[in-house]
Amino acid sequence: MRRYALFLGCTTPTQVLQYELASRWICKQLGIELVDIEDFVCCGINQSNISIEAGLLLASMNLALAERRGLDILTLCAACTGQLAEAVEKLEDPKIRDRVNSKLKTVDLRYKGKVRVKHISRILYEDIGVDRLKEKVKIDLSRLRIAPHYGCHYLKPASAFKGFDDPDNPKTLHHLISATGAYPIDYETINLCCGGKSFPVSEDIARSLVKSKIDNLMLKKIDFLVVQCQTCYLMYRGQQRALNQKFNRNYNIPVLLYPQLLGAAMGGDLRDDLGIHLNGISLDDFTKKLGVDLPYIKR
Repeated sequence: MRRYALFLGCTTPTQVLQYELASRWICKQLGIELVDIEDFVCCGINQSNISIEAGLLLASMNLALAERRGLDILTLCAACTGQLAEAVEKLEDPKIRDRVNSKLKTVDLRYKGKVRVKHISRILYEDIGVDRLKEKVKIDLSRLRIAPHYGCHYLKPASAFKGFDDPDNPKTLHHLISATGAYPIDYETINLCCGGKSFPVSEDIARSLVKSKIDNLMLKKIDFLVVQCQTCYLMYRGQQRALNQKFNRNYNIPVLLYPQLLGAAMGGDLRDDLGIHLNGISLDDFTKKLGVDLPYIKR
């Protein structure tokens, strides 16, 4: 069994509980043991906007905590992934690592450079593999047309991810979607940012980014937009209503997190295991899209 320290980040456990729920369920089915480390702190990405040193120190604390237990880190949030992976890269420099360790010493921590950070999608793609995921599929999703959204930090900065996928022409999420039996579509704004990090500075700029993508997807006849980051989820789900009010539109593209899509294909209970109802999606409508009977949902 593969063991990882689960890094939940700040937003998932407070605003997107279904991401954690579905991720824990699929990992259990696939033989991935998730270890909770209570001492984990914020990844440091927001602090980096004020002080790069402070952001790096927070990230380093998390790396050291996982390393102390001999574990690599599994992340859910793409932004946390980017921040922690970039910290791993920076700490390869002995001078930087020594400087950071001199401060970590005050909290009885030390980082030696032995931790890897991998987003859950990358673990599914590399550690489990598309072929094994296909073997786990129980429900036919072939009628679904899915728009993948990668997110900015899943593959960037590119140097921190050591050649995993192409940040300008990514395909790994396409392959993961295909593994469920669903059909991933390409579209012009696939690499566009969700606007989540711009929102605190300018709601108009952030919403314009959301609008550009949703306008594009409205032309594609998709069933779901599938994301792999809780911030992307919150932006694409939550901002459609604001855009409807501002522009008198009727945006209503349902948004899923990838573990929910995979979990549905693997036969997980839509409510208890995957939390689909927390996405504002009717379970009856969802099962109709899947082409399965309601007994598929435990009552």
